[in-house]
Amino acid sequence: MDPDKAVFLSYASQDIEAAQRICDGLRDAGLEVWFDRSELRGGDAWDTAIRARIKTCALFLPIISANTNNRAEGYFRLEWKLAVDRSHLMASNKAFLLPIDIDEAKDTDANVPDRFREVQWISLRGGEPTPAFIERVALLLARGGLPENGRQKDKRLGAVTDRAVSPNAPRAARVMFHPGWWFAAAVIGVLGSAAWIVEHRLAEPARIAPYSKEDRRMTFALLPLRPASDETTEAQIAKATGAQTFNSLELNHHWVNLAPAASVTRALAQTAAPKDIATALNVHFLIRGSVSRAALGHTVTLSTVDGETERVLGSVDLPIPPNSLTPRWDDEIDDATGLLVFYGLQVEGARSQRKPDAELDVRDLTFLAWLNWGRQRQANNDKGAYRIANPLLKRALALAPDDPLALYATAAINLCDCVNAWTTNPAEQQSIGEAAIERYLDTHPEDPGMLRRKAEIYQLRGRYAESLVVLDKALKHDPPSYDAMEDKARALLKLGRPKEAAALAAVVYDRHPDDWSGITALIAAIDYSLEDYADAERFAQKSTTQMSRAELSNSKSGAVRLTLIAAAGRLRDFPAAAAGISDLKEAVPSLTSLGSVQKWIHPQADLYGYAPLFEGLRLAGLHD
Repeated sequence: MDPDKAVFLSYASQDIEAAQRICDGLRDAGLEVWFDRSELRGGDAWDTAIRARIKTCALFLPIISANTNNRAEGYFRLEWKLAVDRSHLMASNKAFLLPIDIDEAKDTDANVPDRFREVQWISLRGGEPTPAFIERVALLLARGGLPENGRQKDKRLGAVTDRAVSPNAPRAARVMFHPGWWFAAAVIGVLGSAAWIVEHRLAEPARIAPYSKEDRRMTFALLPLRPASDETTEAQIAKATGAQTFNSLELNHHWVNLAPAASVTRALAQTAAPKDIATALNVHFLIRGSVSRAALGHTVTLSTVDGETERVLGSVDLPIPPNSLTPRWDDEIDDATGLLVFYGLQVEGARSQRKPDAELDVRDLTFLAWLNWGRQRQANNDKGAYRIANPLLKRALALAPDDPLALYATAAINLCDCVNAWTTNPAEQQSIGEAAIERYLDTHPEDPGMLRRKAEIYQLRGRYAESLVVLDKALKHDPPSYDAMEDKARALLKLGRPKEAAALAAVVYDRHPDDWSGITALIAAIDYSLEDYADAERFAQKSTTQMSRAELSNSKSGAVRLTLIAAAGRLRDFPAAAAGISDLKEAVPSLTSLGSVQKWIHPQADLYGYAPLFEGLRLAGLHD
């Protein structure tokens, strides 16, 4: 979704059916709507998301009714206040507020902000959208909120927003319909004309990306998920999890161009054959899914289908717990859609590989860099991975210096911890990654993923207080980001706030107890700083079993062995301490003394420079 083309729909909970009809009418016309069906309004994450949507939407549509008149309090009133506050910053001829009267309320008698009375209202009995209403909204969006000829004043017209996600969806407060890669384009003609054109928003504008507007690489369409039976619960799961899947794909905007849901609906009304659907939508890949019963709860199976060959490229299963309509964890669908997108990327990369080298454009080069980097890393060839990927990305950025995808990939490979395993000058790679981050943030200043990487740069420089500020900003835009939460917990530990760090790290560990060695090691370090040496030893031991040999030899990640040894020393658990020292020397033979350990440990290691750690190492038997 493009926020500059989005409409925010604000309503009292009693008017949800009328709001749904208005939302459906606008969406059927190809317009983007933020519309939240959730009854679970409130809470910090939900509140933050709402504020961001009102701050960025193009039009704000408050629904006025007897229900709103009778309610002195309600979350919709906060939405109205935020919209009015924003309208005061706008030029007098820019349309932003468009109140909708659904049951003959009069603006003179209605319980609304005074600002609403200064603009023209629209009457929609029962919330039934009329062609004239839809046309008016579309024309305002097409003109950027400016009336025809720029002469009509005090005609601020509201924004409609589409947050149609399940009340049970954990991401409802976080995602709604986040700005993506597609947008509905303008109405053609004068008033009375209803010809709509839905235009695809390319991943990069032609002015900076040397590939044509006909480029259809990494284009996807999500088909409605299908229940395996007539069971009502399966249908509800299909709808709720399908909405979350759509949201997740839109958020993966670095790689994905996603067909609008309204376009998919129209295509499915004409044909059922996958190849014909892909042709009608002009996409390369379809994602389809089904819901079936499982031993405990249900399973949603999602598959990526090649639109040209109708071949299933790969599938992934999502467990749905009993009495739930969506997966338990916020990021399970993100992980699934990431894999589904990767199946498509492999096909696009193969096409790029077949092209003559001189014909490779910025997309081809980025695809090949990313795929080769991943393959080499899987083969434990970190240095080879970098040597292949970096020159390809340099070529991509030479063609398009501001290309977000190439900048994103450049930052990722240069700031990977794996760089420390082979480079003799990590600062060189860090400077390349930092430059890519800053260039990217120039045009995408609120991207939570890149903000997290900027915080990582601060931590590399030992500037943890500054990293904390950036991480808070990233979490404001993406509250359940476990990566950002782990980084914030680490910053809090470094700033001498272990109790706060412990609370945040526990949230991340609850989600990833067995597959994130970093969070397990961090909890061990936090426990050690809190003098809970038994738990420090336990978590450090677990973390070492989760790590590879290369990770345990790394001066940053492998420092968890120091936590293990020091905790054992504090507990007088000398057999465990001796075993830990032996394992440490086997992984890094040069570590024969306390002095060599102090030189080896990475500045970003969790307990780097922490005097009580080295006291524990002495107690464990490691001497100068």
